[in-house]
Amino acid sequence: MKKVLMLLLVVSVVSPAYSLDFSLAKIKAADLAARAEAVPVPAPSAPAKEDPVPQDLVYKFQQFKNDLARLETDTTWLRSDIDRLESDARRIEQGGSNAFFSSDLRRMSMDMSRRSNDAQRLAMEMKNLLNLAKKDARLNQFANDIEWSARDLDNRFQFDVQNAAQNLEWTVRRIDPKVIGYDAQWSAADLARNCRDIQWKTRDLRWDAQELVRKTQP
Repeated sequence: MKKVLMLLLVVSVVSPAYSLDFSLAKIKAADLAARAEAVPVPAPSAPAKEDPVPQDLVYKFQQFKNDLARLETDTTWLRSDIDRLESDARRIEQGGSNAFFSSDLRRMSMDMSRRSNDAQRLAMEMKNLLNLAKKDARLNQFANDIEWSARDLDNRFQFDVQNAAQNLEWTVRRIDPKVIGYDAQWSAADLARNCRDIQWKTRDLRWDAQELVRKTQP
């Protein structure tokens, strides 16, 4: 009986202390939970947006595309025009006459010099576009159009115009200057040289245009 009374006494003493410790633990846990809820959770940061392509850069690409296409169109019939001059030279060689041959050849040579200057200017502008290029769908479309014109221009001078000018020079050189005109040989030589110069520039334009397409590919 005494043992039972002692056990009840211990339980009565321990139970309030245990209940108090348990209650304090619950209060601390609730306080920590409240503090955790009070701390704001930072929202996930949005991915950084790429800088928009400046409008002036879009204009530069578009203007260059138009200028290159204009040069390509301007040279469409060059081979036919040079072949016509060679036919005229052959007729003169066979005893025919053409009072305008020398002036036509001189004008053709001067026009080719102008085209050479245009090709040089475009080659320099292409280098500038390569330095400014950004990955953008619209710029890439312009770059593809540029590459198309540069390829056509290079093929035209490499396989057609340059050969036609060289054949014209050879034909004129074997004709007596008294018959063909004293400045005809110089004009024919200048024409052939300018065609070679343009072909070197169109080759660079073609390679740079391919790189421009790669650099603007989104």
